Amino acid sequence: MEIGSLAEWVEGGAEILAVSVALFLPYFQERRQNRAKNQRAKQVIISTAEQLLHDTNIKSDKILSELQGFVQVYSMLATNDKTIDIIAQGSAIIDVVGDSDALSSKQQQDIKQIIADLNAMKL
Repeated sequence: MEIGSLAEWVEGGAEILAVSVALFLPYFQERRQNRAKNQRAKQVIISTAEQLLHDTNIKSDKILSELQGFVQVYSMLATNDKTIDIIAQGSAIIDVVGDSDALSSKQQQDIKQIIADLNAMKL
């Protein structure tokens, strides 16, 4: 039994590498895209929440309605568990604000805690 030439071994190794890349590349690309989407969602929710913390007239400003719209749309587009967790935090911010026109110190503390939780969330 012959083990083959060096060229055949190199060709076999290259074929294995090509098949491995073809099988796993879509998985890694999808994972990278999900991470980028989650990072963008996190940034939008955090920046909007920080704007709400400094807003003294929530009902007349569009900040809360923009956050509500973002959470509604993104919850329909959620494709993974991390996205769902991020959107749940955005929804929690909306619940904390409720019908308030100005945030109490308790509401501000709750929103700051949600922001801290979002910042601590690993993607």
